[in-house]
Amino acid sequence: MIKSPLRLLSAWSTFFRYPTLRSSRTITVFYFSWFSFMGLLYTSRWAIQPPIALKALGVMASITVFVYALNDTMDADLDRLSSIKSKRPIPSGMMTKRQGLLLSAVGGIIGFILSLTINLWTMVFALIFMGLGFSYSVPPIRLKSRFLMKDATLTTGLIISLLIGTAAVGKISSSIFLPILTFALGGMTIYPTFYDTLDIQEDKIGGCKTIAMILNQKRRLELSTFGLLTIMVTVTLTYGYFGLNIICPILTVFGCLLFLKYIFPLLMKPDEAYEKEILSKSISINRVIMLLIPLGFILGSLNL
Repeated sequence: MIKSPLRLLSAWSTFFRYPTLRSSRTITVFYFSWFSFMGLLYTSRWAIQPPIALKALGVMASITVFVYALNDTMDADLDRLSSIKSKRPIPSGMMTKRQGLLLSAVGGIIGFILSLTINLWTMVFALIFMGLGFSYSVPPIRLKSRFLMKDATLTTGLIISLLIGTAAVGKISSSIFLPILTFALGGMTIYPTFYDTLDIQEDKIGGCKTIAMILNQKRRLELSTFGLLTIMVTVTLTYGYFGLNIICPILTVFGCLLFLKYIFPLLMKPDEAYEKEILSKSISINRVIMLLIPLGFILGSLNL
């Protein structure tokens, strides 16, 4: 009787630790929670109550577990064909599909109950996030297999995570439009170039059609360059209109330039010369950007 729950908890722990801590779902949970945290501080201008913040972060972490445990379960057979994803807990056999579904259900229940203790809009956005994640992975809808919907769904999920933090404050102000636009541009221009590149072969087998599959790598790099330049210009020209201070454009531009410094040399090389280089470095660089730009909005919301 004791061994069974311990075995289940041990299997669930692999979701947060394997194949390595840096490439486990812990990082995914962290970043979605980070964007919700940004929504909390940005909207409240740092006047958020700690209990509300903790509950909102608990909601975001829990429903992220719901979505990604479900996704890993649904994609386990395809993930076994990937040299990278085959090391995840379910494809590698460290966690069964049944245990994955149970973990997903527990995450969803906890997230929903926590959202009820905050307010109606937080609950609504939490349900939308979970519904989107369910539709993304589960047949017959399986949005990730529909034309361009993989990129659009992931970008929408990122925006909803921001709105969950915003809704927890109790108001959704017009100033949230700027970070939403920024993340929409980033999600549709940067994600396909780098993260989706890792999934091209798997996506072909799974019947998906993504931006990464339509464009060659040079065109994807040009798309990311366009997105980064647009973000830089948009934030720099409009931050004052949304009541933000100079820290916001400084950190945003710095983050974008850091990525552009990496992209520009690659544009000068033939595809075969830089394909492996992109895959090995891009994720680390992109994670820095995902920290810097939200931090710019958080610090930019201070009244200096």
